[in-house]
Amino acid sequence: MTKAFAKATSQEFHVYYSEDWEVVKDKKTTRFLSGREAEDAWNADIKTDARDLSGRLGLVVGMPIIVVDNLAVELGVSNGSRGTLVGLNYVVLRGRRYATSADVRLPNYTNPVPGTDDPHVVTV
Repeated sequence: MTKAFAKATSQEFHVYYSEDWEVVKDKKTTRFLSGREAEDAWNADIKTDARDLSGRLGLVVGMPIIVVDNLAVELGVSNGSRGTLVGLNYVVLRGRRYATSADVRLPNYTNPVPGTDDPHVVTV
């Protein structure tokens, strides 16, 4: 569906990857997955009974989004809120894009800081 949106809006389609890690209990640290482990995580099936997202996500500026967690209920950034992706920041590592933040316009959100360019845009 995201590819179709990109084509319909004459934009490039890009996939953004997660940076996954595991908790090493005996050492009380975390270890980032790399190589074959990271590939396996990115290609794993999404569990229907879990709240997991895929390890890869296609994103296109202008696409509709739905918030899937209660991030700031008091500000209107809550589960089920609908909005539009208006900006995306990312880094490229080893030829893959990793999203670092996304700007989302949510009609029910009003930025409490006065003087912002668009009071309905929140960065997540």
